[in-house]
Amino acid sequence: MGLRINTNIPALNAQRQTRRTSNDLLANLEKLSAGLRINRAADDAAGLAIAERLRTRVRQYTQEASNLQYGVNAIQTAEGGMAEQQSGLQRLRELATQAANGTLSDEQRAALNAEAQQIVEQIGAIADQTEFNGLNLLNGTAGTIELGTEGGNEITINESTVTALGLGGIDLTTQAGATNALADIDAAVNRVSQNRANLGAQENRLNRAIEQREIGIVNEQAAESRIRDLDYAREVVQQTRNQILLEGGVAVLVQANMLPQTAARLLGG
Repeated sequence: MGLRINTNIPALNAQRQTRRTSNDLLANLEKLSAGLRINRAADDAAGLAIAERLRTRVRQYTQEASNLQYGVNAIQTAEGGMAEQQSGLQRLRELATQAANGTLSDEQRAALNAEAQQIVEQIGAIADQTEFNGLNLLNGTAGTIELGTEGGNEITINESTVTALGLGGIDLTTQAGATNALADIDAAVNRVSQNRANLGAQENRLNRAIEQREIGIVNEQAAESRIRDLDYAREVVQQTRNQILLEGGVAVLVQANMLPQTAARLLGG
């Protein structure tokens, strides 16, 4: 190879390789500082598309789990109200059983009936006042509530008012009235028990759905991590390699730039 002054081909090649190595080293430093293998689409276009899709699923599952938890909370609120109603019904049955005793006087039954009416009124108040986030749960207006999840999860809350429970005609002022009231109260107890059992079954279903979403979150995040996150050991090896190449490239570039000076010395000689 001859000595040239106008065009230093070895220096140009060394410069190109050094620039390339320098860019690779900068990319190594960026990945190491961010902890990510993919920081922009140019790093891995296909990998970025897959990782973003996985991240979207994670956010969807997270929100769905939150929606389902709201459903669980609503069910627990409704079930708590029904539990109080059932406690009232149990006391109401005690009063009806006592009033059905033929040895009691009318005045005594009147006193028992006064307490019974207070209990019925309280059962109705519970139905009117049991709310979750502004939604009345027991007065019959809630019905079926959509939870906004993939697959259409929903909850159904049955009406638990005085009318729905058949307690509107409770009258313990007579022995016959107390005897008839026992059948109505037993029917109300059974209905509340069935409603609570239904809520419990729905709560279990929603808890399983939440667990499914949580498992999905873990799996999707693990898959995204394998695509997006950085293998530090491998990247440090690449960084060390590029640092050595850069130092060698700079040394070679210095040597290549000295070639035209050799030609100049020939002219001067």
